[in-house]
Amino acid sequence: MKANFYCAVMFPYPSAAGLHLGHYYNYAIIDSYCRWLRHRGTTVFQPFGYDAFGLPAENYARKVGRDPTYVTYENIAQFRRQMARMNTCYEERLITCDPSYMKWTQWIFTRLHERGLAYKAWGEVNWCPSCETVLANEQVIDGHCERCGSTVERRDMNQWYFRITDYRDRLIAGLDRIDMPDSTKRMQRAWLANLRDWCISRQRTWGCPIPVEGETDTLDTFVDSSFYYLRYLTDSDTEFLPEGCYQPVDLYVGGAEHACMHLIYTRFIHMVLFDMGIVPQEEPFRKVIHQGVIRRDGAKMSKSKGNAVSPDDYDPDELRLYLMFIGPYSEGGEWSDEHLVGQRRFLSRMRRWLADRGSDRIELSPFEDQVDCDVRAFKFNKIVSGFMEFYNRHKNLRPDEETARRVEEVLGVFAPGFCALHSEDERSRTVPGLLTPS
Repeated sequence: MKANFYCAVMFPYPSAAGLHLGHYYNYAIIDSYCRWLRHRGTTVFQPFGYDAFGLPAENYARKVGRDPTYVTYENIAQFRRQMARMNTCYEERLITCDPSYMKWTQWIFTRLHERGLAYKAWGEVNWCPSCETVLANEQVIDGHCERCGSTVERRDMNQWYFRITDYRDRLIAGLDRIDMPDSTKRMQRAWLANLRDWCISRQRTWGCPIPVEGETDTLDTFVDSSFYYLRYLTDSDTEFLPEGCYQPVDLYVGGAEHACMHLIYTRFIHMVLFDMGIVPQEEPFRKVIHQGVIRRDGAKMSKSKGNAVSPDDYDPDELRLYLMFIGPYSEGGEWSDEHLVGQRRFLSRMRRWLADRGSDRIELSPFEDQVDCDVRAFKFNKIVSGFMEFYNRHKNLRPDEETARRVEEVLGVFAPGFCALHSEDERSRTVPGLLTPS
């Protein structure tokens, strides 16, 4: 049975560094969004997967003399542990380097080739001499490779391309039918107006092989990620998308850095599948939003800058509420350990208040209706402040059993590990890796 609502988050590349705070900001908060929809009676499909091919794993494996397959699956195991600790409802559905998925990546290439939309030609490309592969224009920053910093060369090479220019006008026109940020639409229109055909050849081994005899190049990983949301919908190993399985993505969430390449390539592949009669509509997503950026000391967090924090060092509920509270979801905010402690205090007060039960019945419908409005408007910061205001208004009452149960149920959507009957000592023992307050 199909769900009433299909929510997809941009799946992660499983790097050795594990889940970072940006992942948490996307996955934990959107998990609460999905939990709330279920709380209000909506069935939600909430899949997850791993965009597993990539140059970092290949370079690291080469450096240490290991197979990148083992390196990647070790990284995925770490991601799974972190996702479990995050306490989410995502359903893992696929890994792009698995043979069961690669066959469909190659199927996509073959279908485009049959339709004259995949071709090989000589052309000038960006070449990174250190990574030893072709780079897209967007992967070249001020003449240097975005990954390793090496000076990029221009080379004439015989490469495979997808004929995306045939779809330029349709891709531009389709923007009028998608609910996505105006800034993203402007970027896509500008990108589609300097558009060239999509070079899909990569000179690496840790990638999906191009299914042409004698070909040694692998496919650009953007091909792998251009249709995964469709394969979430089926386990079939004989049909790409069996009849009756299709469901459009109602909400697609990911970083604004993917506004052009990933989102445009995904829209292009979906339009090709529409022309083939595989999907019933041109556009894959009904609504696209971008989470903001978490900054520290005024700069985007990164290990190279020394300003990154690890989600594993914090209580999952406190961290989730703090990230909700940090600022408007599309903007992000400035990280502060001191402010995060405020969520710890809030949860402690709520736990004590709800545990001390009495006979006071509190009418919760207006409060829940306001939460509902804020969730659907992605005003997660207002949800947290609303809870704090609710507590301050009613802290002198002793809630009865029904009131306490309903408050716990609502708060549990946004702090899934919350339990009013647990003491602080019991809670610290049940949350792995929890840093207890000094």
